[in-house]
Amino acid sequence: MGGRSGFTLVEILVVVAIIMILAAILLPVYEVATKRAEAISCLSNLRNLGMAASLYADDYDDRLPPARVSETRSSGSDVGWPALVTSYTRNELLLLCPADANPTAATGTPGPRCSYGINYELTLVGGYNNSSLRRAELYQESRTILFFESDSSLRTLGMYQALEGLAAVAPRHAEGCNFTFVAGNCKWMRLEQTLSPENLWSP
Repeated sequence: MGGRSGFTLVEILVVVAIIMILAAILLPVYEVATKRAEAISCLSNLRNLGMAASLYADDYDDRLPPARVSETRSSGSDVGWPALVTSYTRNELLLLCPADANPTAATGTPGPRCSYGINYELTLVGGYNNSSLRRAELYQESRTILFFESDSSLRTLGMYQALEGLAAVAPRHAEGCNFTFVAGNCKWMRLEQTLSPENLWSP
């Protein structure tokens, strides 16, 4: 008498059900792990940008990278802080957060994207005349934001001023953002934590 071959329909359905249950359990875990990896990569990007900004300041009389270098407000003739900073990193991929799925800036202005913004309170102090503060002028470097995640940035424009409603800040990671401070320290925070009990945007 020959042995049984193949599977019954019931057995196949049981296997399919087990696979679906495992997928339902594992997919959320995978999604959480992916988001965590994106947040860590983003934080690493910002840490490297902070180190590059420090090198820039060392070379330019302690001044932070200006938000924009131009004679006019025309974006066609501007050089934004991303170009100044990445001249030290030699890696433009640091300007892109892996969780930033938006191919264009929120401004709608065409141009190469940048996932991060710079604090205009420190880097656009003289309007559009390429002026920025010196690190020594700050009350506390480790408590003053320099870079943050933004939806409004282009590599030429830098970003729109954070103090104009703070709408440029993009909470891409668990309803919060990664921030780099002038001293080079980086951390994840919710936007409201940057404003109260202490305003971390102000020098």
